Amino acid sequence: MHNIVFIATKVVIHAAMYFFIICNEMMMIDNESWINIHTYLVEGFKCIPILLNLERLVNDGIVENITNVILNSMMVNGGLTMEDINNKCEPY
Repeated sequence: MHNIVFIATKVVIHAAMYFFIICNEMMMIDNESWINIHTYLVEGFKCIPILLNLERLVNDGIVENITNVILNSMMVNGGLTMEDINNKCEPY
């Protein structure tokens, strides 16, 4: 089931004309920092939300690490290349 969802997610994201990303960083009670990464696909006048990843942050959540986690999630879980991200990602 897990692989089916990942494959379907990659197909939908790759087919989308535009998308944007929203991330929320959370601090857990045990002082671990986590980030959830959502992408919203723009289709017509609708935004379709997709959860891409929930990732534990290491290195105290520094900006460089957070950027790498987001880009890695887009490439691995979203099936996008860096060129796709540059061409399709819209600022929000």
